[in-house]
Amino acid sequence: MFFDNYEPKENQVVKQPKYYFETILGINAPWSIQDVSIDEKNKIIKIDIAYQLEKSKFSFFAKPSETTSQKIQHTNNVKRWTHTRLGQYSCQINSAYFDPTITTLGVSRDSLLQPGFLGDANRNYSHQLRQQIALAHTRGLAAEAISQMLLIEPSLVDEVLSDIEKTPESYRMAIVLPTEVDPIWENMVHDKFHLKTQSFPLRLMLSKLKLSIIDPNTHVQINDAVNELRKFFIAHINHLESEVGQICALSNKKHTIDERQTTTTKLVLPSLKNSIWMKLVSGKVDLKSTNMPLNLFLVRLRHAFTHMDDNNNRITALNSLREFFRKNARTLKKELILMNQLMNAPEENQFTLPDENSGIWQRILKDDTFIPSSHIAYKLLLANLRSQLLMNPDPVVELTAARRVRDFIKHNQRFMQQELRMVINNSHAH
Repeated sequence: MFFDNYEPKENQVVKQPKYYFETILGINAPWSIQDVSIDEKNKIIKIDIAYQLEKSKFSFFAKPSETTSQKIQHTNNVKRWTHTRLGQYSCQINSAYFDPTITTLGVSRDSLLQPGFLGDANRNYSHQLRQQIALAHTRGLAAEAISQMLLIEPSLVDEVLSDIEKTPESYRMAIVLPTEVDPIWENMVHDKFHLKTQSFPLRLMLSKLKLSIIDPNTHVQINDAVNELRKFFIAHINHLESEVGQICALSNKKHTIDERQTTTTKLVLPSLKNSIWMKLVSGKVDLKSTNMPLNLFLVRLRHAFTHMDDNNNRITALNSLREFFRKNARTLKKELILMNQLMNAPEENQFTLPDENSGIWQRILKDDTFIPSSHIAYKLLLANLRSQLLMNPDPVVELTAARRVRDFIKHNQRFMQQELRMVINNSHAH
């Protein structure tokens, strides 16, 4: 190129070919670079970008109304966003084209769908810089370390992290997804990166994209396929945690954290005198284990335990359970960790619940707003029981349902203290 052997003076602002930076930043039509200038004194690259406003075109993937490009407007206000650095130079993106409606406190869904070189109307950083900060934070780096790694001001890191915290949890994880310029997306479409997934919709989407790229009749560009794949991940982010871990290289770290936690607990086996063994046998504690040998052993042991009158036999039975855990510690790590957490947790007050014939249980079954709860398993139980009562509103079925609700709360008192207090406080009125 004509500037290969050219050394600019310190205070000189240098012009560079626009297409050079369009390739680096992943700027494609209808976006384009209007002007590029390099401030050698302050080591800043300033890039002005424009947008070609045009009518919506037919899309192989989505309806025109579903695209975020329609929301881009030309404003009289030129925004400046701090972008990721280019070597030794900081990078500033300037544009009068953006979506002026994105002014939420946290990060909006529309913001996640925009190109990485853009930013929000009410912020001074680009989406790609936000993604890099979010990813570094997810990997456990402190704000100061992120500032030093990305060579940006600590105040900017704090600002980004604050905006992330204000983002709804329903899609907050999508902030760490790589932007559209990351080669991981193209590698997935071209089958160069093997993504392990059990999600049938994702498999179907990948197959659709791979076929569309090679089909001459669809005229699908790789950029469109990449954007569609990112859009799918953002829309289904809470169901793709494992896949996001693979894409962002988070799975290895998560595994390391799990291993560290396991090494501190896997050898801690409660003594025979510990009440945890009696709670396991009596069913007061449910480890929610998927280990089939353990579950079968507990079923047999509980059945035999109910017919034991001699204390020595009961102690022998409890010891056999402890020995089972000791011999199978390698395959029962999760169960041992949970047991230790239950042992170390402070004992909660034990409440006396109303009788199963109390009207409060029927009200809970009929009114889902009476005693609200965030306990997922409890909410699923209530949904199932309410469905049964709608199908068969028999008094015997109602009593059985009431008994199941009461038993569930009784056996999960440690995790349902708020619900317990509400039940007891309202039981006097029934």
